[in-house]
Amino acid sequence: MMFYVAPAPGKMGYLAAVERFLKLMAVVWAGSQVTKLIRAGGALALAPFVDRGLSWFTTKYKFESKGKAFMAIVGFCFVLAVVLFLVITLLWA
Repeated sequence: MMFYVAPAPGKMGYLAAVERFLKLMAVVWAGSQVTKLIRAGGALALAPFVDRGLSWFTTKYKFESKGKAFMAIVGFCFVLAVVLFLVITLLWA
């Protein structure tokens, strides 16, 4: 998979940059509203499987509760996101 970051014009003023940002956020918001029902349906359909997987993870790694196992998974995902961000940023520089 290849990522492309569109360069902003060097002499773009503050107001033009804010306008471009607001247009982008409007498109992101509209896209999230269009897909809201599909995402909610998918979450409801996958909930039993995710619960079963969380129960397996809790017993396999001997966590005291599902909450602690969930926080371990969230922490791992957060650390992974930070590492990926730093690697991509350092490779881009």
